[in-house]
Formats: sequence, C-alpha cells, structure tokens
Amino acid sequence: MRFAVAKFVKPFHREIVEIAHQGGVSIFKHPDGNLWPILDDLLEVGFDGIHPIQPQCMEIKEVKEHLRGKAFVPGNIDCTYLLPFGEKEAVVESVKETIRQVAPGGGYILSSSNSIHPGCKGQNLIAMFEATKKYGVYPLSI
Repeated sequence: MRFAVAKFVKPFHREIVEIAHQGGVSIFKHPDGNLWPILDDLLEVGFDGIHPIQPQCMEIKEVKEHLRGKAFVPGNIDCTYLLPFGEKEAVVESVKETIRQVAPGGGYILSSSNSIHPGCKGQNLIAMFEATKKYGVYPLSI
C-alpha cells in the first residue's frame, strides 16, 4: 500500500497542489475514514487542509495537534447520526465541545464530519450554523 501511494498517488497530488498554489489558492484534501496511514503523505505533498475528520474513526484534537502549523482542520460534527437523527441541543453541545477542544490557536474550521447530505435535518444544520456563529468567533469565549 505505501509503495502504491508513493508511486502513483503522491506525484499527482503534488502536481494538483502546486497548480493551486501557483494560482494563489489554498487547497484541502477530502478523503474519508481513518486518515492516519496517509496523513503525513497528504502533508508532504502540501495540502493546506485535511477534511473531513470523522469522530467515528479519528480524534480531532489529536489530528489538530499533529497538523499544527502544517494544515488546517475542518470537520468533526457527526453527519452519520447526530445531524440526521439527533436533537438540536445535542448538535449545539457537539459544536461547543468541538470548538472548546480544537479552535484555540486557530487552524480549525467547523463543519460536518463529511458532508451535508439529504438525510441531515434542516433544523440541526441551522442549529450547527447558529452555534458556530455564537461560539466560534475569535476571541473565543466558550
């Protein structure tokens, strides 16, 4: 696996990142799942951010510490269960806890753990956005 990534994937990723950077654009990578086996490869080719960080398979605080100063980290609000089936209050608490854990020092963008798919409840998305505006503004007061 490592050989295949090094030989076939990284050169193309590096080329894409270089083109984006030449145009003055930041670029993030959107793989899924447990990214630990390839996280350093993504950093090495120069991605500016790594999305998503899914709470089912990675601790966002660990990821942010690993990426500190190298790439920004979006994600972590669960779109598998919480956003489709959870209560608004639980969404707000998840937003607050995630901000509390990883927003200090910058380098974090709050978002869903993968996407905003059709199964997500509208009221939960609104709760996520409103809680982000309320608690995610620097200087943090959470």
